[in-house]
Amino acid sequence: MATQNKSIYQRAGEWGVPFGLYMACAAVSSIFADKFPPLGYVFFLLLIGTPVVVYALQRRKFIEDGGFGDHSALWMLGIMLFMLGTVISGFIVYLVLQYIRPGFMYEQAQAAIDLYSQLPQGSGNEMLRVLQRAVDEQMLPSPIQVVFDAFWFIAFGGSVVSAVTAIFARRSLPPCQ
Repeated sequence: MATQNKSIYQRAGEWGVPFGLYMACAAVSSIFADKFPPLGYVFFLLLIGTPVVVYALQRRKFIEDGGFGDHSALWMLGIMLFMLGTVISGFIVYLVLQYIRPGFMYEQAQAAIDLYSQLPQGSGNEMLRVLQRAVDEQMLPSPIQVVFDAFWFIAFGGSVVSAVTAIFARRSLPPCQ
């Protein structure tokens, strides 16, 4: 009995969950990097590794299809991976920002204010005044706003990354012996 290859949507559904956890690890490590600096390196490595992971999954699907997958199918696989992964990581990031580090956005804004105020032209800096006003009037985004903004940014960025990695994932297969 011949085995039937799964569609790109089925593969994206299967691989999207671990990919979302991968992305969540990257996001959470960036959130806590100010408290535990080595997490900054973890974040950097995960960020740099993201295109490699997407390429590996696209390549795996290309090989599974016997080398007959086209660029648009592999690109769609990457897009779907990023969409599902972003939903999963967004949920985790929301929980972290809402319940574990609820003051994260204000802590980061205050750190930026402190940094800019130490610069020679800091006291007259318009950005410093705007940021201070945003903190004082509690106008910084809520956790859910951060997650939705990140969703659209990652979905678009993931689409671009997927388009590029799909080109490389389609390189020809070695001849069968």
